[in-house]
Amino acid sequence: MLGYVLGKDGNFESFVETLYQKGDHLSDTEVRLLQELITQAQYPGNSVNMAEKLSLTSTELAANLVQLKADGLIDYWGQPAQQLPVPVYH
Repeated sequence: MLGYVLGKDGNFESFVETLYQKGDHLSDTEVRLLQELITQAQYPGNSVNMAEKLSLTSTELAANLVQLKADGLIDYWGQPAQQLPVPVYH
């Protein structure tokens, strides 16, 4: 599970400014991913398999997210998978 904000701090104004500065240097895949993130930002709480939707491997998706974060266009955080309690038998 991934949570994210547009821009480094969720400030849409800073996001637009950064996009204006870096937009010409984005790959086609990064642009598609960013478009989808913008679309999904309109639907908080919606769950989407982004890799599947964009026809990317998990590794490709991760690399593109890292690059968008490094460019200051998004910030994101992962939610660790919930661990089930280990049964104890007596």
